[in-house]
Amino acid sequence: MEGTVRVGVLGPVEVTVDGRPVPLSPSLRTVVAALAVEEGRVVSADQLVDRIWDDEQPRASVTLLSYVSRVRARLAAASGDDDLGVAVLRTRAPGYQLVLDAGALDAQRFRGLLRRARTDPDPHAARATVGEALDLWRGPAYADVPADFARAEGERLGETLLQARELAIELDLALGRHLAVLDELAALVHDEPLREGLWASYALALYRSGRQADALAALGRARSELAEHLGVDPGPALRALQDQVLRQDPTLDAPAAPPVAAAPTSASLPAEVAGSGSAGIGRAALVVPPTSLVGREDDLAELADVVRSGARLLTLTGFGGVGKTRLASRLADHLAGPDAPASPFPDGVVLVPLATTLDPALVVPTIARALGQTAPTGPDGVRVLAEQLAGRRLLLVLDNLEHLLDAAPDVAALVAALPGLTVVATSRAPLRVGGEQEWPVRPLAVPGTAGRAVGLAEAQASSAVELFVQRARAVAPGFRLDAGNAATVVEIVRRLGGIPLAVELASARLRILGPEALLERLDSALGSGPRDLPERQRTMRATLDWSYRLLDGDAQRLYRRLAVFSGGWTLDTLQVLEGPEVHSALETLVEHSLVTTSWGGRDTRYGMLEPAAQHARSLLAQDELAEAATAHAAHFVELAERAGQGLLAADQLAWLEVIDFEHANLLRAHEWSRGPGDGEVAGRLVWALWLYWWWRSFTTVGRRAVAAVVDDPRLSRPVAVRARLAGAALAYSQGDLDVAEAEYVAVVAAARADGDLEPLANSVAGLGIVAIARGDLVGTEAHQREAIAVAEELVATEEGATGYGPWILSLGHCWLGTALLGTGRHEEALHHLRRGLEIAHASGDRLAAYTTLWYLAHSEADPAAARAHLVEGLRLAEGVGDLTNLSYFLDALVVVESVGATAYDAAAAERHGRLLGAAAAFRDTEAARAISYYQPDDEARDRAAQRARAELGDEADDAARAAGRSLTIAEALRLAVG
Repeated sequence: MEGTVRVGVLGPVEVTVDGRPVPLSPSLRTVVAALAVEEGRVVSADQLVDRIWDDEQPRASVTLLSYVSRVRARLAAASGDDDLGVAVLRTRAPGYQLVLDAGALDAQRFRGLLRRARTDPDPHAARATVGEALDLWRGPAYADVPADFARAEGERLGETLLQARELAIELDLALGRHLAVLDELAALVHDEPLREGLWASYALALYRSGRQADALAALGRARSELAEHLGVDPGPALRALQDQVLRQDPTLDAPAAPPVAAAPTSASLPAEVAGSGSAGIGRAALVVPPTSLVGREDDLAELADVVRSGARLLTLTGFGGVGKTRLASRLADHLAGPDAPASPFPDGVVLVPLATTLDPALVVPTIARALGQTAPTGPDGVRVLAEQLAGRRLLLVLDNLEHLLDAAPDVAALVAALPGLTVVATSRAPLRVGGEQEWPVRPLAVPGTAGRAVGLAEAQASSAVELFVQRARAVAPGFRLDAGNAATVVEIVRRLGGIPLAVELASARLRILGPEALLERLDSALGSGPRDLPERQRTMRATLDWSYRLLDGDAQRLYRRLAVFSGGWTLDTLQVLEGPEVHSALETLVEHSLVTTSWGGRDTRYGMLEPAAQHARSLLAQDELAEAATAHAAHFVELAERAGQGLLAADQLAWLEVIDFEHANLLRAHEWSRGPGDGEVAGRLVWALWLYWWWRSFTTVGRRAVAAVVDDPRLSRPVAVRARLAGAALAYSQGDLDVAEAEYVAVVAAARADGDLEPLANSVAGLGIVAIARGDLVGTEAHQREAIAVAEELVATEEGATGYGPWILSLGHCWLGTALLGTGRHEEALHHLRRGLEIAHASGDRLAAYTTLWYLAHSEADPAAARAHLVEGLRLAEGVGDLTNLSYFLDALVVVESVGATAYDAAAAERHGRLLGAAAAFRDTEAARAISYYQPDDEARDRAAQRARAELGDEADDAARAAGRSLTIAEALRLAVG
């Protein structure tokens, strides 16, 4: 093969073969750029499609293949070698790879030269090397590629270019070339007015040029820029420099002769005025963020105790934007800052920012320069630095180590070699070295749980809300948290997962948006941030892109596919969907803080914070989304169907807990299936889940889910009939009797025609409870006798021996007994009620049991026997959480106890007032459940309530009712049954 291929991206994208340009159209240049940005790594076809079209055109794998073929053809034509194109642009599963010789990509060569310059102890040689690196630039990186990926990479390279220019200036100053850099520095401080290091270099160059007044004026301008844009004063470095300029400190003078060997980033400035990353050991090197630390007071105190108790390698880990850097800076200031009492670090604290350090081999030299030492290189770097620092007692903060984890053994070795050294590192993943103590930094606490109303007081107690309000008032001084906007603000911080960076980015938009409008535009509100933040933190997208790039291919693939989950998952579920070996990639995501862990019932649950889930969804190509979502839906519909049967028998509480944890996943599966997925799956889901929705009072959710699928032509007839039956039951639950009756009638007709016993038994029993609600006891008796007959026939079949067969049989006897009680046939009613309870106990069905117990209580003449039935029913109801049933039981218990009480005192009255308050609160909480198959005696309840009020007095009774309304289910049950 002939021809040397070079690719240039430091300016307009260009490709040359043996120095001759290869003509490429804009689309083909974008293909080359999308591969070049990975610098030799394989790029999947899906990623290439996303990068090339930025979601503005349909995904077109055929078009991508055509583009690749055309790039190869251009390379072959330019070289005269038909094999060159295939050799340079190779097909590698699952996509393509750009294969170039070392140094053939200008961006890669630029970074290599910059690394060499930073570690070269000779300032003459270092300046020549950095000059060679700067000469590679022909304009803004990726200048003619408008795609998002190219803009992001171009901005990152632009930041590195600025660092290279700063290094060149520092070296020029070290070599006495202050006059040569004045014009360049004047332009740089104009363009980058918030970089204190540039202002220090500019002022020093002016001073060395004999312009003391101009140097002081420059420092004054720096103060004004920082105050206007950041609201802060200059740091200690600039303040010290101003004092030195005023005193004409001789240490500021230009070197008499260029030094032969010096640390390239510390020689240009005196240690007293050097900024972070180039200072000598001392407190001046610590940068404390200008805004307050919110919600981390306990963390700060505990971390300080950890360090004081002897931890010497402490790693703060956590999600991007969670506040690791800010917490580490505050911790360092707390331990060794100017106001720190009895600091254990008399030699000071130094912050070493590592976000822009790209090579793990440069970590030790970067630490050395930050400490004012000659940068050691080679395999003896740790030993040399340890010798230089022997006897020092200092705190070193290494910020952003996640992309440099290969340097972790060097950091651990340095700590081991220096008894007086303590290192606090921030990283999205632990270092995994001996002696490390990890401290996960969690998101800020958000109030309440999703779907639950939160009052103003609870919102004000939330640290996430506090941060939102503080930052909002910085841009909109008139903003206040009040009862009118508290719920909206709470929903905003919930959606943001309590991540401080996300909260700050969003709250800054209140300068132009109100809270409601911000909530509607929340995704776009995360798209810009303060100019003084690193580029990777100016948007949540950039923060997450940074994390994603640090992952290997397996972890990246899993990260994308986890976007189909909602509400978390277990390892067992993930292994079913992604294979038994998925735990390795999952562990990587957990280590990089992209996946969270929590305890969920009997298993560890994993999840993603909402910003990460949104980011992962944005990376999913359509075909990968379809594959992952379809598998997810298939798994969860099978789980739902097992759970639906389990809810009818002895393991009801266990299955309720399972669905509680997986409800969000089940709704996500329903959403996908009723859309582009398998509509049959959506229909199966509503039938499997309707009883859960009934019990957990999610009837509005359930009716919406049914309405979305009940008329879907993709449903088979048995599934369609059951979906309609689910809708009928949920309509009844909300008191919508006309709709419920019409749907039950339609299901009866369809089930009779099909000979389908399960929906037939259910729907006939449903018509019976509609009749109960309407006071039609004759109709109730007829429907329930038929339901019992059909259920007995169903139980006789193999598939009906469990599940709905016994369930309808026990409830049918209960409701038949209800009708018989109402028509005066007491003994016959008791026979059916007791038979229903017997069947319910045999199958372990709590719903049928406590429903029957309620009616048995009302059939008893003896208050003590009636109370025993109600207490048993309340104990069975615990864990089910059916608020409507609980409200009826609590009212009935008060009635029975009041009637049966021979002595009635204030204590009994106060207890009854609280129970009545709890019952009313449960009914209000479930306001949609307007109807029930129970037939309560409201007059008896009101008489019991009046007796309690007469005993207590109005004020005390009102207080008891109010106290009862605040009780949880568990507290109300304990009060009721002891």
